[in-house]
Amino acid sequence: MPDPLVITLPIPDRRISPNASTGRGRGAIMRKSRITRRHKTNARLRTLELLGEQYHKPGVSVPAFAGYSLAHYFKTAAFRDDDNADGACKAYRDGIADALGIDDLHFPKLALSTFAKDAANPRVEITLHLAP
Repeated sequence: MPDPLVITLPIPDRRISPNASTGRGRGAIMRKSRITRRHKTNARLRTLELLGEQYHKPGVSVPAFAGYSLAHYFKTAAFRDDDNADGACKAYRDGIADALGIDDLHFPKLALSTFAKDAANPRVEITLHLAP
């Protein structure tokens, strides 16, 4: 059986955090929308790339994924709270679900998020867990 798929992406921009202030006016809303769309596209393309590397071989089919888990690696030990860190990954989750061809309603988070410091390589690792 293939290993779970681990998608590594940059720490999401603070401007798409659920607690971020978008500012006032249409321009501020449009900026946040562009940033969100960029994050979603990045996650979708990275997922498709990894699926191609791991599963698009003769005789190998893409397995069903039961859900995901998040591991956050921040530049400093001053971590974001778990709600905001996970909420900022919503665009990533949407992009991954698009790449898998599923509705994100049926793509649950299966484990508590983890947080660590990695000053040299801040990132989010999204692990896609295989269905039994």
